Amino acid sequence: MSLAMKRPLPEPTQTIQDAPAVVPLLGPSTTSARIYKRIRLTARKSTGAPPSILAYVLIKISDAMLFDESEFPEAIRKLVEHFRREPESAVRVKTLSLFGDLAAETGIDCGALIDEVIGLLKGETSAKVVSQGLYALERIGRACVLPSVACTNKMVFFAKSKLFSPSHNVQRHAILLLGRFVLVSDAEKESLELIGKYTDSADARVRAQAIRSMLTLGERGVSLPASMYARACGSLADDYECVRKEALQLVFQLGVRHPEHLVKVSRDSDQEVRLIDDAFGRICNAICDLSMHIRTLAAELLGGMTMVSDEFLHQTLDKKLMSNMRRKKSLHERNAEHFTSGEWSSGKKWADDAPKELVNAEAVSLMASGACGALVQGLEDEFLEVRTASVNSMCKLALKNPPFAVTSLDFLVDMFNDEIEEVRLRAIYSLTAISKHIILREDQLETMLSSLEDYSVEVREGLHLMLGACKVSTKACLSLVVQKVLDVLLKYPEDRLSTFGCMQRVGQKHPEICMSLTPQLLQDHPFFDSAERDVEDPSYICVLIMLFNAAQHLPPMLSLFPETIVRHYAYLRDTMPNLVPHLNLGGQPAKLALTTSTGSRQFLETLLNNIQTAYSAPQARQALLKAAQENLDRLAEIDPSFSGTANFTAVFFGTQLLMEQLQVATTGQPTKAPLKDCLAQLIRKCLKLQNLFSSLTLEDQLLVKQMCLRASALNLVLVVKDRSQSALAPCQLLLHIASDASNFLQENSALVADSFTSAILTKLAAVGDPRPGRVFREILPVVQAAAPVVIPKINTNIKMCKAHILEPSESSGSTDNVVKVTAGLIASVPFNVHVIVPRRRDLKKIMTEQGESESHWRLRTTVLLSHGVWTEASPVDIGICLAVRPNTDLELCRPVKVQFAPKPVKRGI
Repeated sequence: MSLAMKRPLPEPTQTIQDAPAVVPLLGPSTTSARIYKRIRLTARKSTGAPPSILAYVLIKISDAMLFDESEFPEAIRKLVEHFRREPESAVRVKTLSLFGDLAAETGIDCGALIDEVIGLLKGETSAKVVSQGLYALERIGRACVLPSVACTNKMVFFAKSKLFSPSHNVQRHAILLLGRFVLVSDAEKESLELIGKYTDSADARVRAQAIRSMLTLGERGVSLPASMYARACGSLADDYECVRKEALQLVFQLGVRHPEHLVKVSRDSDQEVRLIDDAFGRICNAICDLSMHIRTLAAELLGGMTMVSDEFLHQTLDKKLMSNMRRKKSLHERNAEHFTSGEWSSGKKWADDAPKELVNAEAVSLMASGACGALVQGLEDEFLEVRTASVNSMCKLALKNPPFAVTSLDFLVDMFNDEIEEVRLRAIYSLTAISKHIILREDQLETMLSSLEDYSVEVREGLHLMLGACKVSTKACLSLVVQKVLDVLLKYPEDRLSTFGCMQRVGQKHPEICMSLTPQLLQDHPFFDSAERDVEDPSYICVLIMLFNAAQHLPPMLSLFPETIVRHYAYLRDTMPNLVPHLNLGGQPAKLALTTSTGSRQFLETLLNNIQTAYSAPQARQALLKAAQENLDRLAEIDPSFSGTANFTAVFFGTQLLMEQLQVATTGQPTKAPLKDCLAQLIRKCLKLQNLFSSLTLEDQLLVKQMCLRASALNLVLVVKDRSQSALAPCQLLLHIASDASNFLQENSALVADSFTSAILTKLAAVGDPRPGRVFREILPVVQAAAPVVIPKINTNIKMCKAHILEPSESSGSTDNVVKVTAGLIASVPFNVHVIVPRRRDLKKIMTEQGESESHWRLRTTVLLSHGVWTEASPVDIGICLAVRPNTDLELCRPVKVQFAPKPVKRGI
């Protein structure tokens, strides 16, 4: 008789993925939550028990049947009922987790949910479920905008009752809940001490959470007493990294909060030291920790302890102990102690009168020995994170302490030779930041200038910025800088713009030394005429830029310039006005530049007054608008600081001019330009007003929205009259813009809309069925009788998003420099762009002498070109555009032309 074993059948499974809900473009979404989940459900064979309510809820979510607010109470009630019946702890844990998700992602009533969760957990015996419940309470509490005192007290009382649980997870989450929601007044009385007791817990995770909760209380405004310092210092020697990390931050906070509090150096010593100094020494000691994360954190925290004493601060750069780190006593004090002791040397005991300075240094040390040379240790660490943090902290401390900046200079210069580019850049930028406190010596310059030949363009440009920010001590130093910069320019000609800026700042900071070097740099013989140099030579241009900027601060230098320099100055002044200043050369007084904000504002005010005067004369107003656009474009070129305001006003006037021309077409009169082209230009100008300008006031934003509303109304009217295309899309666009303008006016009740906007919004609100034909009939009289738009007020804070392509330039697109590539293959074209107010995240902020720029970014990438065989080289346009919506791009700059020549593949040799 044979027995056949049946193979166990796998449990049926089902994978369900919800589809994203479609959100309407107009108005707020009617749903309160959007939950995306991929859920794998394992359904057991039915044993007669009712199906899981949790499975039902999850399936409903996965089917994209999103809950409405009215469904939340019923869903929670069913989940609570299922929780009480469910025997599996894992399902109960998942149910509590779902409570936290609902609170975090929806606008549910958190107070009622907190009561439900606490009620479910009171009779719970599973440590996993209680731990998850405490964590869910913390999430629900954080989701509350302003939780009531009653709710927080309930959570705090429940958390305190669970502190005595034998489970470390329950203790940890109870301490987390206490630190987050205990009242500040109660925390200062008893809760802080209660949490502090758990820093001695047997479990490392509980100890770490206890310290973290104390830090959280400090962030919430609880006063952390200095008496906690001893406990925090004891945790620094913990075996677990998570505890040491939190203890390190607590020591830092106590040192910053109580800098003048005196603490004993050791238990058996009477010497006292400031708490900030002792905390500084202990954090310095953590730089020698075995964990890289602890060392990085310690190096970062040092930069925030700017109130440390100078002797402790300077000791971080010296690995030798300072005079055995003991307090020296005067001769008078030593004699007084010797007299009052009543003891005299008998001569019977060897060295019984030895000087007291020979006692053990470790017994009287005022600072941990690890603090000696701590920053040097950080700079020499094997991990780049530690080295970068040490450089940043050294920079922060040097900015607050000029003597320390001078001492740290040599160490920062040594970091220029680091193997990691990021570390080298941080050292360069740090030296740039502290440049106002230092003067470079010749030996330091040699190390710096050797890094100018770095392969990284970021490093070279950073060094140009640093050299322009620092001062040198002697004539030989400046000569060394100029010579090295010019030599590197020959090797890397693409650095010419950065080099020009460097030489400009060098000349501004060293006018006296530049004056002594003028004959040498210009190769001017005192008796013989020298040959005229090529004004297009980049090296010669660098020298002239430096000398001209030095002469601006030292006018006697002008007498040293030969006649050829005067002609070259006029040429460079016209071609490089941002690099070459105004000088009194050639007997002509320096012209006053119209680049002051006061002159630009007066000019714009006059322009706006003239247009306002011609408000009732359409032909005169249109002529003034055309002339105003040209004048404003010129003003934007002359005065860069006023360019945003000028460009905004110019685009606004251009939009208004197009509207007045198209308004005539609504009455049936012909237009000068094709109707479709005018509408396309109008839409692009409105998109520019919406997307290319920032720092607009509320009044400016209202004007832009009203302008877009006029444009969309004109667009609908003209499309319906033309009858050559569907009017559904223009009608939807008008309704969307009208809804946006209406919401904006409701949010800003102090603003008043113009007559056109009020009439359009009233007409659209009265339309029950907004079909294109009916909307057209309602708004046509309003559009035809619309008055001119109100002129915007002057706002000098407006900034415009624009780009400037630095590489490739137009010169590189000549026939002498053609990008040649085998047909079908890819050629890489270097692309270097400076962008203002960028839209992409992969851009880098441009560094200045004051640090990172908040509005100027740089995009450095490559453009890949490929094509079939061409008979000859042809230009390819490369530009920068801003994508504002699908199939619509706004140009940020004029494209550059690059000569491109795909060649056929060579056959054989």
